[in-house]
Amino acid sequence: MSILHIAAAMLLSVLPAAAHETQVQIMERCGCVTGTGEQRVRLYGTYENKGLYATDIRITVTQADSSEEIATIVPEQNAGYLPAILLADFTGDGLQDIFLGMDSGGSGGFGYYYIYDLSAGEVSKIFDFGQLPMPYAAEYADGYRLRVTDSTEPTEYSLDIHLRGAEYLDRLYNADGTLKAPVGADVSAVNTVLPFFVNTDDRFHLLVMRRITGLYNADAFGYTMEFMRYDGERFASYFRCVSVYGTDTQN
Repeated sequence: MSILHIAAAMLLSVLPAAAHETQVQIMERCGCVTGTGEQRVRLYGTYENKGLYATDIRITVTQADSSEEIATIVPEQNAGYLPAILLADFTGDGLQDIFLGMDSGGSGGFGYYYIYDLSAGEVSKIFDFGQLPMPYAAEYADGYRLRVTDSTEPTEYSLDIHLRGAEYLDRLYNADGTLKAPVGADVSAVNTVLPFFVNTDDRFHLLVMRRITGLYNADAFGYTMEFMRYDGERFASYFRCVSVYGTDTQN
């Protein structure tokens, strides 16, 4: 669970119990997102019976000194668990942008993520988790390996899966380690997006993670990891790698 989600959970714990759905203020951040003075950025959502799942999520931006309404933002995916916002500079213009993240729920650990920029006087969505291209593919390979390929560059990752156990491997491989038949694996859509500060760039970057799975969703091997930086028009990838679960953390 990220720091943003922990903060959201702490705020929810002090909300009054409600028998019916109630629109509440989940979180408030203060900063400069427009370039003119200080703004208050508030996150709202509707909860049923003090649950953690919020619907009708929206963000309001008002001028701090006058309460003048500047913008209301309703994300395309406006329902999820533990929604939270962060104000941080992703573009490098010295102003803060609005990062919104929330969990989808379920065993896959998926989330929904957006970044909004208000520097031009209106809302501009500069990051949308659902709009990122999907460059990865995965399949089982001879020699007790899982192969992950990247269509955008001549890179291939080979994961050693021999520790999966005899019962698992016997379903897929002959005694000599060759595949009995071609078997596909899966790289998910965007699973997790983590903002992080880079001191040498004096701005925040993104770590985008996709989940690598085998025969079924719980058969997880690890993640693709894509480090992204805003280049003036979009978030562009500048480093990619694959991380694997340790043998004591595999699902």
